[in-house]
Amino acid sequence: MTLGHPDHTEPADARPDGGLLVAERPPASPPRPYVFPEVRRLHVAGGEVVAAHLPGRALAWAGLVLEAGALHEPAGREGLARVTGGLLDEGTANYTADEFALAVEGLGARWTWTHDWETQGVGIDVPLAGLERGVAMLAEAVRRPAFADDDVERFLADVASSLKHTWAQPGTRAQEAYRRLLFGEESRYGSLLDGSPASNAAVTAHDIREFHARRMTSPGTLLVAADLDAVDLAGLGEAVFAGADGPDDRAAAPPTPQDPSQVRVFVVDRPGAVQSVLRIGHTAPPRSTPDLVAIELFAEVLGGSFTSRLNHTLREVKGYTYGAGAGFAHGRRVGTFTVASSVHTEVTADAVADALDEIRRMHESGVTDEEFETTRAHVLGSMPIRLQTPRGIGARLREAVVHGLPDDHVTCEYADFVAANAVEANRAAATYLRPDALTVVVEGDAARVVPDLEGKGFGVQRDFAAH
Repeated sequence: MTLGHPDHTEPADARPDGGLLVAERPPASPPRPYVFPEVRRLHVAGGEVVAAHLPGRALAWAGLVLEAGALHEPAGREGLARVTGGLLDEGTANYTADEFALAVEGLGARWTWTHDWETQGVGIDVPLAGLERGVAMLAEAVRRPAFADDDVERFLADVASSLKHTWAQPGTRAQEAYRRLLFGEESRYGSLLDGSPASNAAVTAHDIREFHARRMTSPGTLLVAADLDAVDLAGLGEAVFAGADGPDDRAAAPPTPQDPSQVRVFVVDRPGAVQSVLRIGHTAPPRSTPDLVAIELFAEVLGGSFTSRLNHTLREVKGYTYGAGAGFAHGRRVGTFTVASSVHTEVTADAVADALDEIRRMHESGVTDEEFETTRAHVLGSMPIRLQTPRGIGARLREAVVHGLPDDHVTCEYADFVAANAVEANRAAATYLRPDALTVVVEGDAARVVPDLEGKGFGVQRDFAAH
């Protein structure tokens, strides 16, 4: 009898010996072709509209991309781009912060904002019937922000509180040190995207207004993902681009760092820590690399999933950690390859050594045929799922604009995954993993972890401290 259902008897065919259970998983069917929605481009009022056609959809998404990322910040004001963008919906010329939030909510919409080293983007998810009004709200926020002193003061106080909490947590100082070592202190890449508590504390209302006037008054690019047969794209573009004539030049490229000649190990001291935070890696190619698909496939095997080699070794076999992962982040000009984990203090040196061994094994031997086929099937199955919503489609439009990719880049990327093979993945692993040029940062109890690291043969810089 089944517990909770005294009158229900379990059918015989549901039992282990009932004949319905199979010993082997059925083979997967071949992947079906995927074609990204039709993309339309329109130049209007000094700006460009890039739109994806989603026939019959009741929901829509619109967003604006501006060349206003962290690389445009003045020295000593790191975090200014984030603060400026975060304030856009905190009051405008015609709405208080509360009024703006209520107006967005009244449309059944959701406001989104994102930023990176190069750009900022604001967006709105909205029912198709409210798209025109939603785009008007987007234009209101970007073109006519109030930046009232009281709102700025409150927002900066919230940011300061958030950063204080973030920098008190394990991992933030490791990440800051890691980027500084990879890119150098003089490079904007050498600090965190949102800056530090000190750099944010230096930001003033005048800085915010000046940054907006200098970087966020250009037309930018309006992105739309919707049923375009029901949309006036020219009208949407005119609403966003009217009067926008500021500069939209790209930021100057930071200097290219040189690879170290050997593995470097640095310790950021956190006395008494019961865990060590690890960051291990090196620089990597930009998003435009022709080997993107091959890189993503071997990286997924190495550290991109729960069944990855790194997680299997460090968590399942050795029991050092609750989780370990690795992956490539591809920017417009440069990227990073990073292994990230938190491990028990007493096994820090062993975890570092084992992680480096896995990186070297991938570099030298690549993936197995079974690993490759399983990983490729997972990628091909999950990729279309992330493109089920207008916002998901909009994210790939934004990617095309930021990185200068063709309109069919998603279709081509999917086809490249279908056609990829293990030989290509292994060639990419041998090319883009550099096990002899790794930077290792350990944030932990230096008194306990340094002797163990040195015992493993690592030369350790003991007195390294994060800013």
